[in-house]
Amino acid sequence: MKVFINKKWLVLIVATALFSACDNSLQFQPTNQLSNEIVAGSPALLANVTTGNYSYLKEPNYVRMRHIMQEYPGDNVMLSGSTSDHLLYSYNYGHVVNSNVSLNFWRTAYYGIYGTNVVIESIDDNDSEELRQLKGENLFLRALMHFDLLRGFARPYSQNPDSNLGVMIRDNTDASALPARSTVRESYEFVVNDLLKAAELMTDAKDPIYATREAAWALLARAYLYMERYDQALEYADKVIQSGRYQLLETSRLGEYFTYLPEANPETIFAIKHLSTENRGRSSIGSMYHGDGGWGEIYASKPYRDLLDKYPHDERHKFIEPAYILDEEGNRIPDPSEDVGYLLDKRNGISKYFITKYTRQENIPMLSSPVVLRLAEMYLIKAEAYAILPGRESEALEMVNVIRERAGLSGSDLYTTGDLKGHNSVLDVVLEERWLELAWEGHRAMDQFRNNRPIDRRYANAGAWSGPEVIQPDSPSIVHLIPEAELTLNPNLVQNPN
Repeated sequence: MKVFINKKWLVLIVATALFSACDNSLQFQPTNQLSNEIVAGSPALLANVTTGNYSYLKEPNYVRMRHIMQEYPGDNVMLSGSTSDHLLYSYNYGHVVNSNVSLNFWRTAYYGIYGTNVVIESIDDNDSEELRQLKGENLFLRALMHFDLLRGFARPYSQNPDSNLGVMIRDNTDASALPARSTVRESYEFVVNDLLKAAELMTDAKDPIYATREAAWALLARAYLYMERYDQALEYADKVIQSGRYQLLETSRLGEYFTYLPEANPETIFAIKHLSTENRGRSSIGSMYHGDGGWGEIYASKPYRDLLDKYPHDERHKFIEPAYILDEEGNRIPDPSEDVGYLLDKRNGISKYFITKYTRQENIPMLSSPVVLRLAEMYLIKAEAYAILPGRESEALEMVNVIRERAGLSGSDLYTTGDLKGHNSVLDVVLEERWLELAWEGHRAMDQFRNNRPIDRRYANAGAWSGPEVIQPDSPSIVHLIPEAELTLNPNLVQNPN
């Protein structure tokens, strides 16, 4: 089959061109499009294809579905009622084979991966610096998409990586190939190798809306942490920190972190940029989290709020916005029965604690550029690695305190080896700080499961919750099911246990 590429955009014709056997009777020849061979010989066209590959990340079927699959299984969120949106299945662990969340994410990720392969195959490692940069950026994007697929459809690396199935590795543009799922170990090694190569090829210090050497290092640090290769996680997190390209956003601005353009935020390493013209309103990630222009049906969970409330001066309170009921003069109405002391608006009897991390970029209520990698995570990766490596617990707490001090905490709110504030271990301290700092950014469920810890959903005894009170890390339901439509197209795929 001959596949064609648009001069400005990668055109991926139909899903069957990617996942089913090639039919030589089909020749797609859209107007003003060029063959792979012509594109491969033009740096300008390869750059245009790369722009199209970045655009896959901000397709709703990628960025929104990615968020649903990674964040909604955690314990940061409280869904206040049932919904016909298939996000419900990710939230309540009731996975189905025809979930449009899983299907749309799977297909869009592999569309993007195909596009990256067009560029990667077209550039030799000895080509010009400009072309090597493009190849490196596409290797990063290919690794990120495979990694995101792993997080949704494969069990944590810490659980039998040589026998558990990972994802379908797509490392070429052969549309007739029908790969089986590789093991978890093989899939992670593929991601790591792509990132190592990407970091080697990229030399441009681009804005954080593009792949860079530092972004590859940051994703390597995360991947190595998941793989329990702690020395390497430390190495690459430290490379990012020591690069000097990023600084933690100052305490006074922390509450506004996610309202800034990524290019204007010194902490952001890589983000999925949305322009003001790309505001998706009620179809945005933030729509479920806030009522100012959105549906406002998912709120900050009580366990998270209770943890945060232990530290009244923590600036991370600003990412939660209680929906107070106001009197005619615009004042809050006292109500001692509420834990905030004022009357709160409710939905289905559940108090509304809106989440602001995906709102108000450029003062547009539902606009945001989701952050994929940021510097605070690098400190917390180092903290977790130190907590597990022998004899390095004090260094772990030092990294935790960097994040706590940035959040406005000091004195007795900081940790020492002699004062873990009731925690049983330094690892407990680190994982709790990851919970506080990275809430609603897609980390919590994976952090628990990869560390052989459960997700406690006993707080969600109302609304849409009908799943188990506690989700154990060995439960079959912690991973999404492979979409049924993809199993039909590719008989070599094997379904996850249900």
